[in-house]
Amino acid sequence: MPSILIVDDDAVLNRSLSKLFNKNGYRVTAVNSQMEAIASLERDIFDLVLTDLRLGAGSGLEVLSSSKKLHPETEVIIMTAFGSVQTAVQAIQNGASDYITKPFKNQELLFKATKSLEQIGLRNEVRHLRQEVADRFGFDNIISTSKVMAELKRIVDRVAGTDISVLITGESGTGKELFAKVIHQHSPRCNKPFVTINCSAIPENLLESELFGHVKGAFTSAIANKRGLFEEAEHGTVFLDEVGDLPYSIQAKMLRVLQEKEIRPVGGNITRPIDVRVIAATNADLVKSVRQGRFREDLFYRLNVMPLHIPPLRERPEDIPPLTEHFLGRIQREYKRCPATLSADAMELLLKHDWPGNVRELENTLKRAVALTRNNQILHEDIVFISPRESQMTPEPEPISGNHSLQENQKLQILKSLHENNWNYSLTANRLGIGRTTLWRKIKKYNLRQPADFVASRSQG
Repeated sequence: MPSILIVDDDAVLNRSLSKLFNKNGYRVTAVNSQMEAIASLERDIFDLVLTDLRLGAGSGLEVLSSSKKLHPETEVIIMTAFGSVQTAVQAIQNGASDYITKPFKNQELLFKATKSLEQIGLRNEVRHLRQEVADRFGFDNIISTSKVMAELKRIVDRVAGTDISVLITGESGTGKELFAKVIHQHSPRCNKPFVTINCSAIPENLLESELFGHVKGAFTSAIANKRGLFEEAEHGTVFLDEVGDLPYSIQAKMLRVLQEKEIRPVGGNITRPIDVRVIAATNADLVKSVRQGRFREDLFYRLNVMPLHIPPLRERPEDIPPLTEHFLGRIQREYKRCPATLSADAMELLLKHDWPGNVRELENTLKRAVALTRNNQILHEDIVFISPRESQMTPEPEPISGNHSLQENQKLQILKSLHENNWNYSLTANRLGIGRTTLWRKIKKYNLRQPADFVASRSQG
């Protein structure tokens, strides 16, 4: 039952409003003066305060001020005569949720009261969701017992509260995005947006517009102004994933954003100030890319103010048991399966594996094991590894047995898998044991195209 404090020096109106709100399911307290209203606010917490603007010797603005000081979450509606609308607008600026002009209809007042109370519910829901996110991306969710990860968490704890740029490096599947979200959630920007931009997933000809927006008429299909992702992240954090794949043509513009704290939409002549923190991540060797002229040195140093390198799972096997326990608990809750323990030989198998897919591969392996096991214990035979080492998918032109180089064999392997999986990128990436983004990048690199007859047959189907 929502509670309401009614404040009006008209005793007849007070009784009428009390009956109205009681009848509609409210717990009502009605008073006649500013002093009584403030005393009531000091004694009790109300969901809603409905106060007249003029209260004899007192003022509804003083009631509003006291309510906001004592109970900031309480909504306040101001009742006012027509000639005092300007003062009511001032009340809105001071924190009132709404105002209503006398005389009013009961249904109009009930509607405004309901609308104000919905704001409380929305704020509580947002607070709850934010708490869930904060819990999900807290330091406790970086599951580890190794010294190297403990040191990383210590560094993250220190840099989170600052605004410096962070460059997170590490192999695919090590948890770079998790670290980025932990940094954001423990920063002063935690209540603002966290916007992820996958630099390799957006076609180069669209990337600048996606990042910085465009103005109407900037190109043929630009029929209206469009906000870019940097503007969407205003006062929050931008996470540049796979930043090593950022096209060279965009790197100079990204450098300007970091240096000048401003953006220029495509086709625009005016720059706009922007306030975002940038966290970048890559599994590429950016130092090597700089030496090869594929990545700007000045941009590298702008991004690499605080470097964080997440070691692969094979270099910290002591983290496998706690990660296994964590993932099994989550998998069992998600799939509503009976609790499963891990046999000693199954754990030994996990510890001996070199985990080319890192933490992501471990989680997927355990999902398969939970699905395959017929008992409450996961056995040696329930552990199935299907992911090849991603390093084997790296296009290094080293000769191997046969008539093809490793790069040519990789191209053929990808093409064969695409054909076997009807050019379904997600299924192909899963079968190859690589990320969908990695697959897309290699398809682009090798210029792989669907056969014309296959495209025609699929469109007919």
